[in-house]
Amino acid sequence: GFMQGKKDGCKEWPIEGESLFSYKGKPLPYMPFRYKHPDYWRIISEESKRTGNMVASRKLFDASEAAHPITEEEFIKIENICGRLFLVGAEDDALWDTAKYIRRMEKRLAEKPHSCEVEAVVYEHGTHFVFPDGMLKTMFPVGSALFVKLAFSAAKKYPRECKTARIDIDRRMTRVICDWRDKK
Repeated sequence: GFMQGKKDGCKEWPIEGESLFSYKGKPLPYMPFRYKHPDYWRIISEESKRTGNMVASRKLFDASEAAHPITEEEFIKIENICGRLFLVGAEDDALWDTAKYIRRMEKRLAEKPHSCEVEAVVYEHGTHFVFPDGMLKTMFPVGSALFVKLAFSAAKKYPRECKTARIDIDRRMTRVICDWRDKK
C-alpha cells in the first residue's frame, strides 16, 4: 500500500509489507515497490519534471517489475471474472505501462479457460486519462481538454489523437453498456 500526505517533503510513500488491494477483507498478493521512502517520491517527482507530466510514475513501476518479476500468486486471476471485461489503455500512459498490462491480460485469457467476454483497446495516444469523452466533461464541466493538456505532456503534443481516442472510448463503452443492458 501507500500513504498520501506530507512526510519529509514527500506527498506519497509506500507502506512496506502492505497490499494496495484486498478481497473480502483479505489483502491480495502484490509486487513490492522497488523504491522505498523517500526515494519513491523522489523518482516520481524527477520523472514528472523530466517528462512534463503532472505525475509520472511509469519508471517506478517498470523498475519494480524488473527488480521483482511478478509471480503467478501475484497476478490477478482475471480468468475468474464473470461478465464482460472492457480493457482500455494508451501507449503514452505516464503513470504505468497500461498497454503492456492489457496485452498481458489478453495473453493470460488466451491461455486459461474463462467465461468472460473481452474487448481490449490500446490507443497510441490517450494519456493516463483514457476516459470516455462525455465522462471527462462530466468530471470537468469547464476546461476538460485544457486540464488534460496541463496534466499530461502527450495531450499537449497529440491533442487531436487524444480527443479522438476519448470519443472512440465513449462510443465503445456506450455500446458495451447498451449490450449488457439489453441482455438483462
